[in-house]
Amino acid sequence: MTESVVVGRAIDELRGVVRGEVLVDGDAEYAEAGRVMMAEGRPSVVVRCAGAADVVAALRYAEAQDLPVAVRSGGHNAAGFGTNDGGVVIDVRPMDEVKVLPDEVVRVGVGATWGNVAAGLAKLGLAISSGDTASVGVGGLMAGGGIGWMVRKHGLAIDNVVSAEVVTADGSVRRVDAANEPELFWGLRGAAGSLGVVTSYDITAVRQPTVHFGTLLYPWTQTAEVLKGWAEYAAHAPAEVTSSLQLAPTMMADRQVPVAIMVCVAGDPALLEPLRNLGTLLTDKVAEVPYAEVFSDMSMPAEWRPRIRNGFFDSWSVELADRLLEARQQIPAMAMEIRSLGGAFGEMPADATAFAHRDAQFMVNSVVMGTPDAQAAQDFDAFWQTLRPNGAYVNFLSNPTDADLDNCYPESHRARLAALKQAVDPGHVFRSALSVAPRPEWTGGRRHLMRWAMRSRR
Repeated sequence: MTESVVVGRAIDELRGVVRGEVLVDGDAEYAEAGRVMMAEGRPSVVVRCAGAADVVAALRYAEAQDLPVAVRSGGHNAAGFGTNDGGVVIDVRPMDEVKVLPDEVVRVGVGATWGNVAAGLAKLGLAISSGDTASVGVGGLMAGGGIGWMVRKHGLAIDNVVSAEVVTADGSVRRVDAANEPELFWGLRGAAGSLGVVTSYDITAVRQPTVHFGTLLYPWTQTAEVLKGWAEYAAHAPAEVTSSLQLAPTMMADRQVPVAIMVCVAGDPALLEPLRNLGTLLTDKVAEVPYAEVFSDMSMPAEWRPRIRNGFFDSWSVELADRLLEARQQIPAMAMEIRSLGGAFGEMPADATAFAHRDAQFMVNSVVMGTPDAQAAQDFDAFWQTLRPNGAYVNFLSNPTDADLDNCYPESHRARLAALKQAVDPGHVFRSALSVAPRPEWTGGRRHLMRWAMRSRR
């Protein structure tokens, strides 16, 4: 019997047990299903999962065929982890239910997008601090932390999670919280992508129907002055104020693009006044809006593959500011965003979640625009090697390295994650450049161990 016949029968069997859709090359929606923002994947099969049972079926198919696994929600992952070539893509987008439970806890399916979540909750006067882009999927953002426009008042999105449902590599469907499998619950809050497929989160919402949100623009000639004043303000700002300073690529507008400060105030708008006096204010577009309107969306040419790096910094310095502004002139295609942290974000103990970097006061995020060929002459990686950040955010790395993994998870967290990984995914099924390997790392073959794990739970 030929291999294609065997595979065809296996696909038919998979379709027979999956409530959602099973797509292979030749199906009308296959190409779109394998494509994410940063990669054009050619998976062997895409399983659009309607529930946890479909996820289990997809994992069992991957085990039987000895295929790698990718998990896709919104498809925004900077490194393209939501697809692969020749493997199984577990597409969780159909699992998009948003349900309000008692005590203003919201059960959110990981396939929902944050724009839709925010719009639905706004009708009830509720909000969840979660990201800034409408089309980003819940699963992808929550996997690494979730830095949103109320991060200083309400912490990371993961800080408000009270429980989660997750399918682990052995096919178990587990409901975990602080009392039930607390170690796995710890790991899911900051390293979920390497521990299983989360299908839903229960998240505590807040009463925040509106915020004051918008942009302040200052002349490009005052960039250094505005950056200095903003950093001084942000380091000690009230927790109700979350802000970021935006530096567009100097290749735009003949290097004369204004410097922008984006702000979100979940409290008294008078708290913004110091930011209105950092220089010659050109434009003030801050207004009271429903929280759901803080979510924007983005598009870019299909051939672009932005190169993205970031770093956490525990304090600001003149030297850091000078280096950022110098690099901005040297790399004309680079956009830069500096986000303020602290507040509730920093009140969480560093060992409370797999996300570790609670001392960070600032996050510098930088993106080189254009095609890979156009980026070749840029000294982007060399620039980052000079910065020496105190850590990195797992969600904003397009070309991750072993050093990036170390920056995302400090030694104590890596050791704890390795032990957890050994317990729930010893075969390293959920594997990427930013996942901590099990310890001791399995060397006997992925297929053998996956089969053992699955059968031990049947």
